[in-house]
Amino acid sequence: MRICRAAADDIKAIAALFTVCFHDSVIHHCGRLPKPQAMEDVFALVYQAEPAAALVAKDDDDVVVGYCFAPTRLSSLWRLALTGGHVFRWAWRWITGQYGFGLYPVTVIVLNKVAFLRSSLMPAQAADARILSIAVHPAARGQGVAQALLAEALIYFQSCQVERVRLEVRPDNLPAVRVYEKCGFYPGGKTTDSQGDWHIMYKEMRQS
Repeated sequence: MRICRAAADDIKAIAALFTVCFHDSVIHHCGRLPKPQAMEDVFALVYQAEPAAALVAKDDDDVVVGYCFAPTRLSSLWRLALTGGHVFRWAWRWITGQYGFGLYPVTVIVLNKVAFLRSSLMPAQAADARILSIAVHPAARGQGVAQALLAEALIYFQSCQVERVRLEVRPDNLPAVRVYEKCGFYPGGKTTDSQGDWHIMYKEMRQS
């Protein structure tokens, strides 16, 4: 197992892994499994916004078994989505049926993102650096992959002189909570979307 920076060629594998790891959430938001293009477009944006923030875990056969996106400036991602033509491209692909879901899922996704944005604008919950998404294939869990990815992300944050990192985790995802706590994250509030509560956790980065 090795941890390395993701390449653009890894996006399809990352998108597929997200769908496997968060299957129930994808079904909740989309009503069905969307076509692969939908997730690939989302992760392509995240990658393009900050390539150095994209990490993958690969096995001995060079297969992606885990990933972590750790952007230092989440605001840059939203800016790129608007100015880089991504929103218009997504709209066109959705209208032409390339994503495989209708209007209701779009409404749910937008409302959920607004809820997250609202919580992130509260001064006490502000932190532009994020553990935006982290996942490990079920077959590779229990081997320390998530902790290794998180440790590498924290090294990246340190090199970028990040002061505070935020993440969100479902309160019933106890294995993930334990990993975060082991790496120094502490609880700092909650937010809610259409699936229920998220616990917000933070880590203060010590600068050398």
